[in-house]
Amino acid sequence: MKPWSVWLFLSLILLLTLFMLINPGETVNAAGSGLKLWYSTIVPALLPFFIVTELLISIHFVKLLGVILEPIMRPVFRLPGCSSLVVVMGFTSGFPMGAVLCSRLYEQHLLTREEVQRLVSFTNNCSPLFIIGAVGMGMFNSATIGYLLAAAHYLSNLGVGLLWSVLNNDRIRITSSKSHQQLISNAFKEFIAANRLNVGGIGQLMGNAISKSVGTLLSIAGFIVLFSVLARMLTVWGVLDKLAHIFVYIFGFCGISYQHGYSLATGLFEITIGLKTLITFSPDSSLINLIIASTILSFSGLSIITQVMSVIAEIHIRWSFYLLSRLLQMIIATVITIIGYYLVIINNSVQSFTIPVYKVLYAIDAWSWSIYCFITGCSIIAIMTVIGLLYRD
Repeated sequence: MKPWSVWLFLSLILLLTLFMLINPGETVNAAGSGLKLWYSTIVPALLPFFIVTELLISIHFVKLLGVILEPIMRPVFRLPGCSSLVVVMGFTSGFPMGAVLCSRLYEQHLLTREEVQRLVSFTNNCSPLFIIGAVGMGMFNSATIGYLLAAAHYLSNLGVGLLWSVLNNDRIRITSSKSHQQLISNAFKEFIAANRLNVGGIGQLMGNAISKSVGTLLSIAGFIVLFSVLARMLTVWGVLDKLAHIFVYIFGFCGISYQHGYSLATGLFEITIGLKTLITFSPDSSLINLIIASTILSFSGLSIITQVMSVIAEIHIRWSFYLLSRLLQMIIATVITIIGYYLVIINNSVQSFTIPVYKVLYAIDAWSWSIYCFITGCSIIAIMTVIGLLYRD
């Protein structure tokens, strides 16, 4: 760490400690709220994905999948075929699934540092469970709004990936002069041989996968609780109020009110709190509300960004590159949201907000949504695999 960052981090820790000593009640309430969010929404949304992907990596299936899907991923994203699993799971599960998979594939020497940097910049998304279920149906009481925000979120992040692919000056790497079918045949033989060497059996594989998945989820819980307390501290001490006035001063010409500025200020640190603040102040489906919601979803909050960067800390990915990707996503998502609003929302009646604010994240069946997303992800991978198998040089 650089000297200035060490002193900044130390100052933040001391301030947070002071707040917890002065306001123990606020600290407990904020931590409890973050923990409730974790076990009721985050765990069911991510645990199935974590376990299955760990198993796929442990049995060396990802390497085989990478060879099959090389003709699809290399021309489109200029990334190896194994990155397809990161793209699909990152888009169907949620934060920080993309970063976790990037880290695991880097450990397996299937991705280079530069490839991880580009891949992680567009494969960490809010889950469909959160956008469509919690935000669309729970907060705005409209599945239509949920689908619009999801489309803006996923298409903008996909656009970021395609943009980095176009700007990547490296030529498309040719892995071998052999035909694609021959490469698949060799990869399949290596897959069988590698699994014969696994003497631990299925029980050990499942045990290791569950252990690693639970460990990752516990780490995520720590980040959520910490940033919940940090957001409460900034609220009580008036820091978010000052940030709100700054946002109003900068973006006031766009029609942003103090309430919108305050929502952006809270969303800057924690995505869920920012969205709950937005819908508390202004429970309607106006264009400015949807733009603010789409912006908060795209940036994802410092809590999520810190989670992502902590997972890939050993790869030494540049923070500036990831933050630039978030800025690009915010711009693209705003344009898509505006277009979608005039094409879809303005021509359809949207129901008014009816669910109490404190219930918006828990008014949906998280486990069912997680299973639906999981099935969707597996189906996409299956379709891509069939296309890869049918590919001819």
